[in-house]
Formats: sequence, structure tokens, C-alpha cells
Amino acid sequence: MKTTITLLLLAVFSIGLNAQLPADFETAMADTSWTQFANAGDAPENFGMVENPAKDGINASDSCILFTVLTNADPWVGAWSDAFGPIEITADNYLLEMMVHKDVTSRCGLKLEGTGVDPVEVLMANTTTGEWELITFDFTSVIGNSFDRLVFFPDFPEERGGVGSTCYIDNIDWAAATSVGVNKLVDISIYPNPAAERITVQYPGMNSVTISNVVGQAVRSFEFLGSDREVIEVSDLKSGLYFITVDSNRGTFSSRFIKE
Repeated sequence: MKTTITLLLLAVFSIGLNAQLPADFETAMADTSWTQFANAGDAPENFGMVENPAKDGINASDSCILFTVLTNADPWVGAWSDAFGPIEITADNYLLEMMVHKDVTSRCGLKLEGTGVDPVEVLMANTTTGEWELITFDFTSVIGNSFDRLVFFPDFPEERGGVGSTCYIDNIDWAAATSVGVNKLVDISIYPNPAAERITVQYPGMNSVTISNVVGQAVRSFEFLGSDREVIEVSDLKSGLYFITVDSNRGTFSSRFIKE
């Protein structure tokens, strides 16, 4: 039996019309329905909006979804909503992102379903536990299609012998958009900031990261192969303000951090 709960989301939409992304699970202007499924009975206490458990990292929002995946959940355990369609995948909008905070490292996923089109799902694994991580999902394969239903999978417990998990989900959104979507680029996530010993730099598809001082001199340079998340040692840098420049397939972007 499926259990439908009503969640409050910060999303601008008119009565009778669907919302636009993001699904950020904050105090809302209206109600949006998400349906938990395949979670060993779908008891409401295992799925709901709660206070953000870790505001000191990349996710400073007040609330998020807590999804307790039970040990005897089905392999496809997750939740769906029809409130965000149409979700149109275009040459400008094909990357979606989701923040996860899990007590296990395992795959999670986003799935899009629609009338007259084949459903498509993209699965990615988190690389850390006990903190928020930004996961990017590439829907290049369905550019030109429109979908009505958004589905997320917090975990695939059968891949770990059927053991359950505690997962927090937040900020399902476009990773990059033009006027078709939300008209923004993903910010570079740098944490902790200020930092004493090391920083984590997070941005989809990083090919290189350069650290520069306030006069524009490069003091560190690192090359990657499309990495989404890297930990960089900064303990030997002098205290002060530094700039991070990320080169990715979507262009070059900069942010800054403070070395304590």
C-alpha cells in the first residue's frame, strides 16, 4: 500500500498549475504531494519533511526530506511527484542535481516519466557519509523529450545485502539552465569556508581547479578528468583571501574562500 504525504515546498505556482523546479522542501506557498513507494508498507513515519541535520556544509537550508529506507524495502524504493511537470530536457537543460546526506555510500537516482515517452533513470553513487553531497545526473540521452513525473531513489539496499539506511534528500534542481529553466548556473561549493587544513571543492565535471591569491598569482593548480568533488590540501597557504577558478565542460567559473 502506498502512502501519500503532503509536503510544503517553496515553489512559485498558481492554483491548478504545476510547480517549477527546484524541489527544495522548504516552507511553502502551497502544498505539493509526494508519494513514497516500495518501502515495506510505506509507513508515513519513514518519509517526511524534517529539519536539516547539517547546516554547516554546502546545504544551509532549514529543512529537507528524511527517508528511512527499511531493511526489507524493495530494490526500487523511492518517491514520486507529478507537481513539477512538464520537465523539458533540452540542449541547454539536461543536467539535474540532488543533494544527499546518507549514512551509507550507495547509488541513488533520479527518474523521469511521461506520457508517450519511455521513462529514463540515471543512477549515481555518493562518495561520503554524514555530510551533504551534491550529485549531478546527466539526461543528455533524452534531449528533446518532456516528462510529467519526477521520481527519486534515495538508496538501493539490495546492493548491500538488503540492509536499510537513513537518507536525507534536498534541493532537486536544474544544474544549469537558460531562459527555458530557472536561468542560473550552479554555484561552486567550497567548504569548510573559512578553512584551516583542507577544502572540498564541488562542481559538476571539473577538469581543473586553480587557487590564486588576491593579486591574481596562481599558487596551486590541479587537473582532473571530469570530477564532481575534490578535497584539496591548503594547510601550507598563508592566512588570507584566495580565489578558486574551476574549468569545466560548461565554462570557467570562480569563487573564493578564506584560509585561516
